[in-house]
Amino acid sequence: MDIPQYPGGKKAVNEFVSAHLQYPEDAMKQHIEGIVTVAYQVNDEGEVENPVVLKGLCPSCNEEAIRLVRLLKYGKAQNRGIRLKANCKIHIHFRLAPQEQQPTLNITYSSSQSAAKKKPAGGGYTISITLGK
Repeated sequence: MDIPQYPGGKKAVNEFVSAHLQYPEDAMKQHIEGIVTVAYQVNDEGEVENPVVLKGLCPSCNEEAIRLVRLLKYGKAQNRGIRLKANCKIHIHFRLAPQEQQPTLNITYSSSQSAAKKKPAGGGYTISITLGK
C-alpha cells in the first residue's frame, strides 16, 4: 500500500509554494514574518482535504497558507482498491525579501539674516544636505 506522493517530491512542493505564495498586503505592511503550519489529508485520488492551521501567524497569512495547500495536487495512491487518506503536514514560510535601505535626502535651509538686518548680496541662505541610511 502506497500513500499519495507529490510529483517531484518535497523539493517540488517547496518550489510550488514559493512560486504561488502571495504575501498578504497587511502582513507586509506590518513586517510580519514566520511560519504557518498546516495539517491536511490527501485522499486516494491525490486531492487535499480538511486543511487546518496548527500554528499560525496572522489571519491573512493563515488564509494564504490554507489557499496554497488547497492548490496542491498529489498523485493517486496505489492501494489495491482500499480507499485511504494520508495525513500530511506542511510548513509555509513567510519571509519578506531583504530591502536595501535607500539613502534619504534631507534638505534644510535657513536664513542667515534677521528681519531687522539688511539682506546681504549673496541671498543669506545656507543649505545643508545629509545623505544617510
